[in-house]
Amino acid sequence: MSDINNHQVSDELVRCVKEMNEAEYWINTTLLQEYRSLLDDEITTKQALLLELIHKYERMTIREMADHMGVTSSAVSQIVGKLESMEYVKREINVHNRREIIVQLGRMGANYFAKQEEVERDIIKRFYSKMKLEEVQQLCTLTLKLKRIVEQDLGGR
Repeated sequence: MSDINNHQVSDELVRCVKEMNEAEYWINTTLLQEYRSLLDDEITTKQALLLELIHKYERMTIREMADHMGVTSSAVSQIVGKLESMEYVKREINVHNRREIIVQLGRMGANYFAKQEEVERDIIKRFYSKMKLEEVQQLCTLTLKLKRIVEQDLGGR
């Protein structure tokens, strides 16, 4: 196969990437069906994205979440309000700046991520453990390399 870096897209490259994408889609949808009963379906995609942000940063202001999600503070406040009523998050006023509201995970939010961790460990145990460690490390290296290429090309969006 010719050097991919020369920006020529060969038929073989297209075939290979399509095959990988189809396999990844099949794996993800199959695993979702397998673990659906353990995962929480009562929250929407936007709510899940917001929870992921809070989980990653532990404590965030409404403004910080809005900036990360590329939406208005008002839109984030609505999502936070719904999540708070379901006990996924809790809000408190910033003691150093009373105009700021700080959001962190609530009881149900902690449960949500505990279940995700349980599912992830089960997937690793059932499937990834059937591969050699070197193969998993190579898959990781290549996936992270592709992520860096996309980040560089899209400017870290």
